[in-house]
Amino acid sequence: MITVSIAGGSQPEILELVKKSQEKFGNQIAFVVFDKSDNLGSETDWTYVHCQDDYEVAKAAVSYVASGKAQILLKGIIPTHVVLKEVLQKEHQLKTSPVLSHVAMVTLANQQGQFLLTDCAMNITPDKEALIKIIDNATTVAHKIGIEKPKIALLSAAENINLKMPSSVMAAELTDYFSESTDKVVYGPLSLDLAVSKESAEHKRFTGPIIGDADVLVVPTIDVGNTLYKSLTLFAGALIGGTIVGTKVPVVLTSRSDSTATKLHSLEFALKQVVS
Repeated sequence: MITVSIAGGSQPEILELVKKSQEKFGNQIAFVVFDKSDNLGSETDWTYVHCQDDYEVAKAAVSYVASGKAQILLKGIIPTHVVLKEVLQKEHQLKTSPVLSHVAMVTLANQQGQFLLTDCAMNITPDKEALIKIIDNATTVAHKIGIEKPKIALLSAAENINLKMPSSVMAAELTDYFSESTDKVVYGPLSLDLAVSKESAEHKRFTGPIIGDADVLVVPTIDVGNTLYKSLTLFAGALIGGTIVGTKVPVVLTSRSDSTATKLHSLEFALKQVVS
């Protein structure tokens, strides 16, 4: 059984998520909720632990996963920075990478395709060293969910190196850096269409190690990633669920604006990383 520690979980939208999760996964999953609010659930929904304030909520929930009693940390209705600050406390020894990053599982409408997207929520303008760690983190996640040798596309506006376009230069440097990798294929710069559309690659007569079949998309900056993320959900009907990685356990960040389907998708993505 997988146990989920929820910081700020005694909220109507989180209770709905828990019930939907139990419908889908049955006795494969259990929940422990830490909150300063009254307990909204029953014994069949979760184990409830009352706390005095958000800081105690975060500390208790993070300590629970750090002790090995839970395998997933889920942020409920509590400020993100409060949870992440606690995650980074050295006493918990949860950080496994020098750089924490966000990896999202994107499922396109009508199951037309699925890929990972990073980093749209953590690192603003990562330099080369940070991008190396972001790629390493995404590779670890890909392996955990069953992609043995992920094809990782480094996005830019085009497939050509342009000295006036920093993302293309960076992509070329990273491609060279990872050229000897045996557990992944890293290539760029690549435009979005060449990374995910075989038809576009054929039409442009593009040849390379990634021809419309990328398993992972790496964005150069958070504004590019945020725009792509929201465009996929708003205009393409994609279902996207993400986790913070670079830690011993996946950290699921939810928002009040997320639909229950999105929250459930994020939790399912985290479960795949745990039961690999």
